[in-house]
Amino acid sequence: MQILSSTDVSLARIPNRPDGAEPVSEILRNGQATGRQVAGAVLEAAAQWQSFMLLFTTDDTPFEELLHIHLLDAQLNLLDSATVGGMYSTGSFSLLDAAEPDTVRFRFIGGTDWSVQVLPEPGFRVPLLSEPTGVSRPLGFSRHFVVRGQPQPERA
Repeated sequence: MQILSSTDVSLARIPNRPDGAEPVSEILRNGQATGRQVAGAVLEAAAQWQSFMLLFTTDDTPFEELLHIHLLDAQLNLLDSATVGGMYSTGSFSLLDAAEPDTVRFRFIGGTDWSVQVLPEPGFRVPLLSEPTGVSRPLGFSRHFVVRGQPQPERA
């Protein structure tokens, strides 16, 4: 997996969202607007594997940070999304590595090491049972990437 720079891909936050609405941003490629939008306000990391682009975004909400993982195709169509985090959980994203061709490792929430493996074709998933604790996805029976991690309860 190739890590992309901020000159390759970046975000521009959509202004004037209603109070309480999750932040949404437009994807910029080489500084040019694409018309494609994803959830999140801050681009933490972006990676490329084959024709797929993986974006990691956060909401920029102190003390209740969520990490959104978005998988896009070559035309920047959203193929799959997942969110890591929960109410009152704090997290700080740090990219660990992309040593394997289809996998990115990162740290988020309580120092947990996570990984995202992009699948070459959609795989089957059982809603509510196929994800680690703290990971949520839209309802569906397929996924284009697998999120792995073993988060521990936060200590006071």
